[in-house]
This record gives sequence, C-alpha cells and structure tokens, in this order.
Amino acid sequence: MRIVRRCALFICLLGASPWLSATTVAQLSFDEVIASAELVFEGRVLAVEARETGPRSIHTFVEFEILDVLKGEYAGASIELSYLGGRVGTRQLEVSEMQLPESGETGVYFVESLQVQQLHPLVGWSQGHYLIEKDANGRAHVQSAGHQPIRAVSIAPFAAAQTLNENGLASGVQIQSIRDERSAMSAAGFKALVRERVQELAP
Repeated sequence: MRIVRRCALFICLLGASPWLSATTVAQLSFDEVIASAELVFEGRVLAVEARETGPRSIHTFVEFEILDVLKGEYAGASIELSYLGGRVGTRQLEVSEMQLPESGETGVYFVESLQVQQLHPLVGWSQGHYLIEKDANGRAHVQSAGHQPIRAVSIAPFAAAQTLNENGLASGVQIQSIRDERSAMSAAGFKALVRERVQELAP
C-alpha cells in the first residue's frame, strides 16, 4: 500500500496472542489524494458490520449509498468497503489510527482501489475521509473525519510532511482554529473543487 511507509497495525486479538507493530502513514497533498483515488463519491453510510474473515482476521464492512460520483465510474446504487479490524463476539482486532465511518453519516470518500483490498480502503486513511454536516440554518458544510470544520483547501504545490500529522489531514487542507461552522467550506464548494482538480489532474 503506497501511503503506508511501515505496516500500520496495532492488533489485539482476545483469546489469542497479541501482535504489535509500528504505525506510520505518510502525509499527502490534497492533489495526491485526488490523483491516487480510483473512485471519489458522496455517500451515506447504510450499515457497519464486523465479520470474521479468517482464523486470525476480522474485517469491518461498511455499506454506503452512492449519492454522487465525483471521480471514476460506478453505476451501482451502493458500495461496500472493507476495513481491517473490528469486534465479533469476544474476539477483537484493533488497528491503530483506524477511523471507521459511522452508521448514518454522510460524506465524501476517496477510494484507493476497487480491485485490490487494502488495510484501509481510503487514500491516506483519514486524508480520504470527509464528513458533510448541516448547521442550524440547514447549510451543508464539510468537516474532517475528526469533525473539524474545514475552512479552505490549498491546491498550491508544497512539501508534504514525512508522516501524517495529529489532525490526520492532507497538507493544504485548512481547518478552523475555533469550531465555527458558519465560516466552514460549503459541501457544494468542496465537491466543485474536487471535480475541478480531477479535470486538471487528468492525463
């Protein structure tokens, strides 16, 4: 997986031997997130379910309703993405830094591959996961996966950090220093920017 410099796992299996390894995820620019995604879509989470996928493996499967496709081709009304980790009965597999979509949320999701199963299906993990929320006036705005309102997105070239920062954001994505949804970037504006960059970055 291109964006993981070292295997990004902290795994604890109840009833089995624990397994611990280092976590390092590279920070990408916003353009790199777009360019690396095979599919970008606006969707709503319909269901989240953990299933055993092997003697020592658990994956959490997230089903999304497709509301709008911003990049790529996808004709289906829904899509299911697989995340390594989860809990089934008394068995739990935990992956460090893994942030799963929540049932009922709406957002924009940058899927790295529709053919190859990844530890995390989104480009750059949280860097490819954006939420769409509505304020008290019904205005839809965009937030990071950590529920931080996004103020702006820079598309100018710049040097990316060696590793992902504590906010879990692609470089160039600017969040509000104070949680103020009134000046957050609109969902429509964010989607328009993604579509524009998709066209600009097309070979």
